[in-house]
Amino acid sequence: MGLAGLLAQNATFAGVVATRIALASLDGVQEAVVAGLWALHDALFALNGAFLATALVGLSLAGRRTGLIRPWHAALGLLSAALLFTSGVLAPVVVDGAPTAGLAGLLGWLLWVVWVTAYGVVLLRRPAPA
Repeated sequence: MGLAGLLAQNATFAGVVATRIALASLDGVQEAVVAGLWALHDALFALNGAFLATALVGLSLAGRRTGLIRPWHAALGLLSAALLFTSGVLAPVVVDGAPTAGLAGLLGWLLWVVWVTAYGVVLLRRPAPA
């Protein structure tokens, strides 16, 4: 589940970047085209958060089940995933102009930064296989 979430997230984020490149290269194009590309960008970005949540759930549960990470670390990953998923569900509200609804995504992303940093430390401290 974690690996599938990472693969889906990478593919979706490639779409986000491609949309940003397309937006940057527009010159003298109708407003409807620009608005459509922004809507696509926002939808892909929200979907990216949902796939990140999927990866967090899978990798947190796998890490906890194998004893690789501590319970607080897994709980942090699950909380971050819940906030990111909530942000994805609330994406239409955020796009319509309710910026406080996007705070769940920001908090989820900040918790993900702590989670991924802690996971990196765990992996670096792990002894190399013989």
